[in-house]
Amino acid sequence: MTTLKSLATSQFSEGLILKALHESSEPTAIYSEENMIIRFANKGMLELWGKDASIVGMPLLDAIPELVGQSFFSLLQNVWYSGESYSVKGAPAELIKSGVRKVDYYDYTYKALLNQDGKTWCILNTAREVTSEKEYLEMISVKEKREEALNNEMAATLKDLYSTNESLRNSMNLLWESREHVRTIIEQAPVGIAMLRGKDHVIEIANKSILKIWGRRESEVLNRPHRIARPELRGQKVFDWLDEVIITGERKTNNEFTVRLYHNGSLRDAIVNSIYQPIFSSDGEVTGVLIILDEITEQVTARRKNEKDQHMLAMAIQAGELATFYYEPATNLFSGNLLLHTWFGLKPLDHIDLSKALAVIVEEDRARVTQTIMRSLSKDSDGHYATEYQIQLPHEPSPRMVQARGKVFYDQGGQVISLNGTLRDITEQKKDEQRKDDFIGMVSHELKTPLTSLSAYLQLIQRDILLSQDFSMQTKVERSLRQVQYMNTLINGFLNISRLDSGKMVLDKSYFALSTLFSELEAELTNVIHSHFVVFKYGENIKISADREKISQVIYNLVGNAVKYSPAGSTIHVSCNNLNLGMVEIQVSDEGMGISEQDQQQIFERYYRVKSSKMGSIAGFGIGLYLCKEILELHNGSISVESNGEKGTCFSIILPL
Repeated sequence: MTTLKSLATSQFSEGLILKALHESSEPTAIYSEENMIIRFANKGMLELWGKDASIVGMPLLDAIPELVGQSFFSLLQNVWYSGESYSVKGAPAELIKSGVRKVDYYDYTYKALLNQDGKTWCILNTAREVTSEKEYLEMISVKEKREEALNNEMAATLKDLYSTNESLRNSMNLLWESREHVRTIIEQAPVGIAMLRGKDHVIEIANKSILKIWGRRESEVLNRPHRIARPELRGQKVFDWLDEVIITGERKTNNEFTVRLYHNGSLRDAIVNSIYQPIFSSDGEVTGVLIILDEITEQVTARRKNEKDQHMLAMAIQAGELATFYYEPATNLFSGNLLLHTWFGLKPLDHIDLSKALAVIVEEDRARVTQTIMRSLSKDSDGHYATEYQIQLPHEPSPRMVQARGKVFYDQGGQVISLNGTLRDITEQKKDEQRKDDFIGMVSHELKTPLTSLSAYLQLIQRDILLSQDFSMQTKVERSLRQVQYMNTLINGFLNISRLDSGKMVLDKSYFALSTLFSELEAELTNVIHSHFVVFKYGENIKISADREKISQVIYNLVGNAVKYSPAGSTIHVSCNNLNLGMVEIQVSDEGMGISEQDQQQIFERYYRVKSSKMGSIAGFGIGLYLCKEILELHNGSISVESNGEKGTCFSIILPL
């Protein structure tokens, strides 16, 4: 263990150590007494505060009045009285720099240094600004360029300050008179600090923080040459840098330097910020090196991962030809990527008021879009935003149909920060859907006439069979009539799509018992479906006011889907329950292939079909579930789906009584 006596014989004094700390760019300050008298502040801390050295010796709040109303003074007093240190990362601080009030973010520590009686005699404050890596690099670059001039200016300023400020000089002399105090400051510092002596770089001091970074114990390194104590650095640049500092007397600073460090018998990759500061004797000779080391492996790894994720997201957005948008309710500003600006006729990088963006939306959609945005931002919202609308620019001949999807982001207090999302051009998709609608409508009308004739012929045959009492043929004709009715229901479904679009679908409501409807459906489906077991469960005689034929069509459709997408021999359950809230729930569940979470969000959209290898050659138009949803919404009801994505699906219908 190095003693005070051995340090003295090595030409190290308290003054040299403090001066080395003073010349370091690592922001450091020392406070004493209950009102936090600034006893020491190096250049880095003064720059961080936006102040000069004249504030040393002043109470903290007198020296930096903009801290009034912020939490720093109360935190310092708590550390002073409790003797318990405080550390925080990424905390905001509002300071005045160059006459401009600005909020930046810092990692900082208040370390209580205790005397032999366990009382706090001073507080060591270290800090590091983390507002922007770019700003940090620029600060280091500017600082290096100005280092020589600033050092000279600082030396002259300190000389003048020491001669004019008696109280500060006395305080500094007291600190210099106690080498043990300085050693305690170094040992308890939250950043890695080590002191190397001479050309052999003998390690005289290594605090706990730097030992942890090195992966070494104190007994392994103290009083040993650096090259011998840390052989893992052979072939790396560190040894050469230390020699260079001794020879040139110039500080060496490295940012985000990757180094291989010792760890439990092997090596690990680490990323560090390091400063190698020359220590000068009174006659100007370089007698050693002060190492200040801060490991930032986790921070840099997280930042690089975020940059990679952002890059991948940008590629996905570009490949998908998606426009991105950002809306900030607090400022009412709306902006997005270049594609969004093109669609809305904005100049690149424009941030505009939301009302100007809404003005580009066609009048028939504008109010609905505004209501959808406000609803997604409301307190009772789930935070999701989804809608479709048209935008029309003056110079474009026809409007552009877009599909909007977004999500609301909140702060820790639950307040809305922004609504972020994407827009997709679905103009051609809507045209394709319209062509499908026109084709289906035309074919459905053309099929209506022969189907009606076929039904009439079957009814005539059925009447003749009743007269001849041919019961076997009667059963076949009845089944044929049911299949004709089923085909008629399908055609009506296609026609209902057109009626929905034109607003001509009308509900023929009546008051009926669900048990009666279930009994009829059970009889029909049992005769038609032979590949699966369809089990109906209905006990209570629940009556509802609804369009009986359309509710029957919805259930028929859900059971038909269950048959298509579940294996033969499996069971399909149909049940109804009174929710006792003026609502009834009907459920259709199967043991089929399941529906993924992504498909569940889109499965009720028109013409949407699940894209999965499990689908095989199962045919369909993608309108059945869409029609079910529209019919139920006309009844002021709803439909939802639950599935784990692997096996089994349950559709739930909610209807008012």
